[in-house]
Amino acid sequence: MLMVIDPTNFTIAVKLAEASVAQAKADAQNKQAESERRAKLTTLSTSVEEKQIFASAALMAQANLQQAMANLNQAQVNLERTAHSLPGQRLRHQPVGTARDYATVGQNEIALVDADSFWIDGYFEETNLGSIHEGDPASIKPMGYSQIVRGHVGSIAVASMSQMRNPTSKASPRSTRSSPGLRLAQRVPVRIHIDQVPDGVRLVQV
Repeated sequence: MLMVIDPTNFTIAVKLAEASVAQAKADAQNKQAESERRAKLTTLSTSVEEKQIFASAALMAQANLQQAMANLNQAQVNLERTAHSLPGQRLRHQPVGTARDYATVGQNEIALVDADSFWIDGYFEETNLGSIHEGDPASIKPMGYSQIVRGHVGSIAVASMSQMRNPTSKASPRSTRSSPGLRLAQRVPVRIHIDQVPDGVRLVQV
């Protein structure tokens, strides 16, 4: 369990919704019975218009019941969402906040990081891209560790780092030249997918 929102108001909302469903169900049953009784009567006892009125009332009562049931379902979902638990053991989590904190709609309170989703972005000068190909093995030396992390080249970007950070147009950005006729080698992002992490090495998101 990561976090629990005070369920008091949500529990009350469920009880009120259950009461509304019970009331709407009883009303729908009563209106349906009245409509059926009128339908069996001859025109000597009741008019066609009165039969139609009772039939319409039964349909409206049934619609009110469906609405009450939908409100109950929503109230139950809201109550279930007051408890936030970890979906599986594959995720490493770090709860944020302390007891009795106030939660705000749309504000992040807990950060979850999938430990199996890490990758590494390397930035290589375009003059060295000729020797880098997708699928090539890669060795990574994490800071603070002597072990080597193994991976492979997953993809090579089609634009330089400066182009992606400072686009000059809504379409393809132009190259940045240091002076007319001369352009320094730009760095291009290369994504490395991690294949093997040695025991004792903890990868962190930075």
